[in-house]
Amino acid sequence: MLVAPSRVLLAERHEVRDQTRKLTQEKKDLSLNFKISGEGKESLLSNASSLNGGNPRTRLAPQDALRAEELTTLSTQTEFDSLEMDSYGELHSLLQDTLEEMAQLEEIVGDVALLTGQSSQTIESQRQMVTHLRDDLMWARMLPLGEVLTRYPRTLRDLSTTYDKPVDLKLSGTGVLVDKAVLEKLYDPLLHLLRNAFDHGIEPPEVRRQQKKPERGQIEIRAYHQGSQTVIEVRDDGQGINLERIRNRAVDLGLLSSKQLATTSTDQLFDLLYEPGFSTATQVSELSGRGVGLDVVRSQLRSLKGTVTVTSTLGRGTTFTLRIPLTLTIAKLLVGLVGSTAYALPSDSIEEILIPKSDQVKRSGKQRFLHWRKRIVPVYHLSELLDYAVPLPESIPSQALVAVPSPEDWASPMLLLRQDNQFLALEIDRLVTEQELVIKPFGGAIAPPSYIYGCTILGDGSLIPVIDGATLINQFIGQGQNALVTTTLPDLPASTPIKTASTDKTKVSTNTAKSPLVLIVDDSIALRQTLALTLQKVGYRVLQARDGREAIEHLQQNSSIQMVVCDIEMPNMNGFEFLNHRRQEPLLSKIPVIMLTSRSSDKHRQLATHLGASAYFTKPYLDQEFLAAIKTLIDKEGNR
Repeated sequence: MLVAPSRVLLAERHEVRDQTRKLTQEKKDLSLNFKISGEGKESLLSNASSLNGGNPRTRLAPQDALRAEELTTLSTQTEFDSLEMDSYGELHSLLQDTLEEMAQLEEIVGDVALLTGQSSQTIESQRQMVTHLRDDLMWARMLPLGEVLTRYPRTLRDLSTTYDKPVDLKLSGTGVLVDKAVLEKLYDPLLHLLRNAFDHGIEPPEVRRQQKKPERGQIEIRAYHQGSQTVIEVRDDGQGINLERIRNRAVDLGLLSSKQLATTSTDQLFDLLYEPGFSTATQVSELSGRGVGLDVVRSQLRSLKGTVTVTSTLGRGTTFTLRIPLTLTIAKLLVGLVGSTAYALPSDSIEEILIPKSDQVKRSGKQRFLHWRKRIVPVYHLSELLDYAVPLPESIPSQALVAVPSPEDWASPMLLLRQDNQFLALEIDRLVTEQELVIKPFGGAIAPPSYIYGCTILGDGSLIPVIDGATLINQFIGQGQNALVTTTLPDLPASTPIKTASTDKTKVSTNTAKSPLVLIVDDSIALRQTLALTLQKVGYRVLQARDGREAIEHLQQNSSIQMVVCDIEMPNMNGFEFLNHRRQEPLLSKIPVIMLTSRSSDKHRQLATHLGASAYFTKPYLDQEFLAAIKTLIDKEGNR
């Protein structure tokens, strides 16, 4: 199936190699011409120095002047005209040499210009070939969506037979190509939406007859490409979504108050369908009513850098629209700077780039809001969301990270991000560029945060992270819905109070205070800091000690420590001595200890286990396994 694309890729690879050889030869020719022109330049400078009086040969001595006078007299006596007899001196020879050098330099300049033009053509041709090669590689990764869609007709037939509800499934766009990394991950979300349409959307046959609808329900899955995205629609001709039922359920679950219902838009009500545990089903069945479903669909789509939205008309049906990038490896990215640190965001996730006016931004407490298209959008600066950064060294300026010039009186740019039916404003310091770049995922040894897609490399080798701005903001405010809800108020005076995410931040702070406390014991400050950052990212609090003696002091002074991560080789008191001292004190011996060391021999492992270590890891370690072990031991200790 991939034989033809492979041949094309091989041919294009050879063509790119030939173009590279040609470009290398042209570079050698240019270097040779520049060398020749340099020698010509030195010769010209030498002649110019001579002409300027530096060479005594160009000055006529008295005897030379006399000899010239004698020659003139002789010429007159023999009746030679000046046109018939030329006389040449050293000055004339130097002038002649200079003219010849200038002519040679002119020829060389012409050759250089010609080679430069040829090199430019070769570079452009190579750029086009690389682009074609990249595109062909991308399409070689694609598989038809039909490999997944064709599994659903049988599923729907089984459901129709089981529940005595005749429904037909129409598939459109089965030939649409999807990145193979995405294809299998689409099966579960689409299956849930199909079952959801069958259960919630399509009415029983007797109800459809009363509504003068065809007795057989219709569900359609339609796929197509739109720009750089693949769009999949799951549509049914059923009863639609009852907004009143959503309102009542939201009030019952405490998601909305009666006052909030009056100002809640239709899009915001639809968003409640994705809340964990939210279900409008009145009875629990094998198909629905458990409150597990659409929240999982949204989560799975976000893991694919995609989105899911819903539209519905009561009595006519519902449509769920899934949008995913054409490929997960190449994307158009917007690169921006915060200080001297660079970040990239997928352009598809950015609704609009704004340079706001001063009267567009209002503040309520610590929260800023932007007036945009009759909406009130919360504003977050990227530096507030990321509490760590690695700025570029001042001595090594990046040629690829030159900011777009802008007037000094302009405000910082804001990126309007759309997350489903909600809008957020992400503020950065400067814009740099927008271009198609390869997104490289992190290796298995690194567990990236949920808001990191991977990293990309710019033309000068600069390595920058690719982030999901909306997910980053959600994580920052602890999934607080109040801070994300945008309204349709036309105006908002500066004095008008606005409900901000302070409540959610308080909850986050409270949760942080109650999070487990882990003690890291290692004589290497670099490893302690790296490990502390890893643990803090997933919600743990951290204390640090340089050796076993400091660790014992921490344990004796702080009774809230629930876990110890300890090295073996340390000064003052090593890891084995620490374990031996710990097991002699009843209170300390209950705290689990994970040994993290470069010693991988069985005798080290056995001794650590004998002294009471709960787990043993060697460096380098896998973050996922290490964090899972910590969680298991803390949970186990908490259940005692």
